[in-house]
Amino acid sequence: MKLVDLKPSLRYHVHMVTSNLNTTGATGGTNGQNPRQLQGPESELAQKQAASGLSFYLHIPFCRTRCTYCDFNTYTNLGHLQGRYSIALAQEVERSLAAVAAGVYHPLKPLPTLAELGQTPKTGPVKTIFFGGGTPSLLPPAFLGKTLEAIARRADLGPGVEITIEANPGTLSLEKLRGLRQIGVNRLSFGVQTFDDPLLKSLGRTHTGAEAVEALEMARRTGFDNVNLDFIYGLPGQNLPTWQATLDRALSIRPAHLSLYGLTVEEGTMLHRQVESGKLTPTDSDTAADMYELAQDLLEKAGYIQYEISNWALRSPGDVPGTSPRLACQHNLVYWRNEPYLGCGPGAHSSFAGWRYPVMKDPDEYIRRLHANAPVVVADEAEQISREVDLADTVILALRLNEGLELARVEREFGQPLEKLFPGTLEMLSENELVEPFKGPQGEDRVRLTRHGRLVSNEVFLRFLPD
Repeated sequence: MKLVDLKPSLRYHVHMVTSNLNTTGATGGTNGQNPRQLQGPESELAQKQAASGLSFYLHIPFCRTRCTYCDFNTYTNLGHLQGRYSIALAQEVERSLAAVAAGVYHPLKPLPTLAELGQTPKTGPVKTIFFGGGTPSLLPPAFLGKTLEAIARRADLGPGVEITIEANPGTLSLEKLRGLRQIGVNRLSFGVQTFDDPLLKSLGRTHTGAEAVEALEMARRTGFDNVNLDFIYGLPGQNLPTWQATLDRALSIRPAHLSLYGLTVEEGTMLHRQVESGKLTPTDSDTAADMYELAQDLLEKAGYIQYEISNWALRSPGDVPGTSPRLACQHNLVYWRNEPYLGCGPGAHSSFAGWRYPVMKDPDEYIRRLHANAPVVVADEAEQISREVDLADTVILALRLNEGLELARVEREFGQPLEKLFPGTLEMLSENELVEPFKGPQGEDRVRLTRHGRLVSNEVFLRFLPD
């Protein structure tokens, strides 16, 4: 069976599902305006969205080394900026929230200073916080704590809110882990990638398989019981036996969560150059599909629930069939449910106030611009969210989840049933056993990918893109 697409549309932030596409697809509704997201000025919409709960993606761009496959906005020679950067990141977050509360926020305008805004109320509850990178665990906990304190001053950061930090094995000590607990971090995500030491070395990773296991054990000793391990399959030099060995070792240590990503060879990376020169050959798509199906089988037998194309959570008491499990990554569920989030830091993306927009990538320039009260959002790359794009994102992202798409949601938010917006599409996909209808926990009608549909998910998603 050919593997068409198993990589996620996001890891550290959402890569826009329908960016750079002609948005003249599905018709109906309110003259191209989306009643769910595009009511009124940006400042009013920002207040409304923040009042109902907002998530935060916070980008930390520092790394010790650059992995061969990495195309994220990361830097290995800017460690001297860490202190100034942590202050700037906290300022961007706090000034953004204060502007929202004051009713003057606009994604493409400079952020007012706190002195200009004066006293403002809190914006609303915090849903989730995610420190991604880069390697956030390189920073001292006190530096990360500055941003959490800024959020708590301007929004309701209640107990139990999921606060995740990405970490590399070898960058954390018991002391640092205790420090992270003290500032409120309650979830870790380790980039393990594989337990095969030669493969780790070929990828430019600086840890060994044994060090990854030790990192998880240290995390548990300091009170972290919600830990994710990231792995990549389809690596050059990887085969089914070596992939199974990695899975077996991961299952033997029983992390709360596992993320398994198919390798993507991104242009501009060292891995891309190695592949182009013939030095390395990625795993063929059929073998990668076999690796994915092997993972599905092994993880299900081991008590893990697959709740998204690339994500599994350990089964917990009280998990309800047809819904995402308790140990699912709550932050990523915000993305997949197409809910608003604010991304801060160089290269971070936001979906907020009716716009999707990135922050500039250069950390030094980012710090200078915030200090000078200049805009940090790249206006030329910002996109106002049209009804067509929002509809496509809502459907596609929901179909990534095993909880699927609630059909009534489409009619409620976009004015017409899915069948009228995309005539014949569901019927065709069902006949080809790519999607299946089912009843949700409240008896509501839903649709989700089948097991075969997850293997060829891009073929399904293309049916819902604007023309």
